[in-house]
Amino acid sequence: MTFRYSLRSRIIFAFCLFGAVLGIVYATIVYVSLDKIDDHLIDSRLNEDIEHFIAHYQRYNDYPRPTSPYITAYVGTESMPLYVLDMIEGLAEGLHETYSDEEEYHIAIQRLQDQEKLLYLLYEVSALEFTEKRKLSIGFVLIAGVVLIIVLGLWIGWLTSRRVIAPVAHLSELVNKSGPENLPTDFSKAFFDDEVGVLAKALEQAMRRVETFVEREHQFSRYASHELRTPVTIIKGAVVLLKRKISSANEEDSVWRPLKRIERSVINMENIIETLLWLSRENAAVDQNQNFAVVPVVQETIEQNRYLIGNKPIDIEFVPEDEPQLTIPVPLFQIALTNLIRNAIQHTPSGKVSVTIRDDRVIVSDTGRGMEPDDLKLVTQAHIRGNWNKGSGLGLTIVKRLCDRLGWKLEIESETGRGTTVQLIFRTFNV
Repeated sequence: MTFRYSLRSRIIFAFCLFGAVLGIVYATIVYVSLDKIDDHLIDSRLNEDIEHFIAHYQRYNDYPRPTSPYITAYVGTESMPLYVLDMIEGLAEGLHETYSDEEEYHIAIQRLQDQEKLLYLLYEVSALEFTEKRKLSIGFVLIAGVVLIIVLGLWIGWLTSRRVIAPVAHLSELVNKSGPENLPTDFSKAFFDDEVGVLAKALEQAMRRVETFVEREHQFSRYASHELRTPVTIIKGAVVLLKRKISSANEEDSVWRPLKRIERSVINMENIIETLLWLSRENAAVDQNQNFAVVPVVQETIEQNRYLIGNKPIDIEFVPEDEPQLTIPVPLFQIALTNLIRNAIQHTPSGKVSVTIRDDRVIVSDTGRGMEPDDLKLVTQAHIRGNWNKGSGLGLTIVKRLCDRLGWKLEIESETGRGTTVQLIFRTFNV
C-alpha cells in the first residue's frame, strides 16, 4: 500500500487541510476586519473634523485649519487643484474613498449651514506610512500563523494517525504472519471492543472457517491418494499379467490395442494423481534433482495421445528446433503437455496440430475451430468451456496452476475459424 492511499496519510492530510482552511479563514477575517476598522477610524476622523470646522465657523465666523496635517480643507471649488476637481467630480454629500495616481484618499463632503458652498475635506491616507506598515506587518504575522497552524495540524495528524492506525497495523501483522497451517483463531481478545475489535472478530471467524476448510481439503487429499492409488496399482499389475499371457500374433489387433490404451491411461492416471496431490500441498517444493531432456518426453507424449485422432484427417507435426533440459519431475511436465496436445486434437476436426520445441518454450498450435475473444479471457478458469468443448473445463486450469507454481508462463492466442496457439514458456528456469 502506497503512502498516498494509506489510512494514515488520509488522517494526516485531513488534519493539515482542516488547519489550512481554519487558518486561512481566520486570517482573512482578521485582515478584512483590520481594513474595515482602519477605514472606519479614518471616516470617524473626517466626521470629527467636519464637526470641528462647523462649530468653529458658527462661533467665530471664519474657517479653521484642519486638525491633521494630512487633511486639506476646501470651501467651494474655486481654489481646488485640477486633480482634486477630477476626484470629486460626480460625488454627492457624504464620505467617499478614491484614488489618484495610485495614492488613496478619503473625501468628506458637507454643506455648510447658511451657505450654498460645500465643505470638502481631503484626507491623504497614503501618507500614513505607519498605518500601511502596520497592515503589512499584520499580514506577515497572519501568514506565519497560517503556516504554523498547518505544521501543527501535520504534527497532530501524525500523532493521531499513529494511535489510530496502531491497532490496525497490529491486526495486519497478525494476519500476515499466519499461514494455512497456523491460522490464528483467538487474537480478537487482544483488541478493545471498538471498530478494530469488531474487524478482528470477523477475521477470527473467517479464519476458523478457513481452517476447517483446509483441514477438510487435507483429509480429502489423503483419502483420495490412498483410494485412487490402490485401484490404479491393481489395474497396472493386471495389464502386466495380461501382456505376459498374450503371445498370439493373431490377437494383436483385437487385444493388444485396447490393452495398450489401458496401459497408457493407467500411466496418465498415476501422473494426474501425483500432480494433483502436489498442487494441493501449498508449500510443497519442486524436486530439482531430476534432469530430463524435453524432446524425447514430448515425442512420447505425442505418441501416447495419437489415438485421439481416430478417423479424423489430422496430421501431427513435430518440430524440435532446440534441445532444452528441465529439472522438475517429469510427470508435472507431461501433465501440462498432455492437456495442451489433447485440447489441440479434440478441437481440430481436420487439419494439422503442430508441436514446436524451442530453447525457452514448447508451442502447441492447431488449425481447429479456435475460440471467441470472450471465451479466451476465461479459458484458464475452472469449468469454463468454449462452445465446442465437451470436457470438464479443467485441463487448462490445471496447466495454469502448474505454471504458477513452477514460475512458468502460459500464453494463449486464438482466432475463430483459424485455430489456437498455446505457448508453455519456461526459459528462466532452464538448466
